[in-house]
Amino acid sequence: MGRLSSSHGHVMVLVAVLGAVVASASAIDISHLEGHRQYTKRSERECAAYEPFRCPGGHVCISIQYLCDGAPDCPDGYDENLQLCTAAKRPPVEETASFLQSLLASHGPNYLEKLFGTKARNALKPLGGVQQVAVALSESQTIDEFGRSLNLMKSDVEHLRSVFMAVENGDIGMLKSLGIKDSELGDVKFFLEKLVNTGFLD
Repeated sequence: MGRLSSSHGHVMVLVAVLGAVVASASAIDISHLEGHRQYTKRSERECAAYEPFRCPGGHVCISIQYLCDGAPDCPDGYDENLQLCTAAKRPPVEETASFLQSLLASHGPNYLEKLFGTKARNALKPLGGVQQVAVALSESQTIDEFGRSLNLMKSDVEHLRSVFMAVENGDIGMLKSLGIKDSELGDVKFFLEKLVNTGFLD
């Protein structure tokens, strides 16, 4: 019996040692074996919470603090892309699309013609739809670039500029003349001011 207990004891020790080795194997740094880079490689599906921004190509994730900081961190430098950096300062595309959609729902499919010109009829379809206009508002550095991206006529861009300038100068009468309801004035003014404050009129 003494021999069996001794054998059993050795087996238990061996199992415990093997368990510890297996448990710690995931903590072993083997990055030097696979040509590790300064940034973190991730699978196509995941980015860590502390590095939520996925660079194009899908394998590199970086921290939000490194976006638009003047130093490229993505392999292709996308984190310093001018359109991305402009969009980072603007309201999210989803919020902008939702805002435009709410104006259309409240006033009808041709309402935004009052802001963007005749191409904005039929729920913005001639301009590519609500989503396309929201993206252009988000990514265009200036109102002129916005007009070019949607092929607006110069007169439409100038009208839109006058609306933004009126808002910037506190002229709510301009918004009322466009048929914006009193209950919507605050939201519309807030939205347009966000664009103005991020250089849209520059």
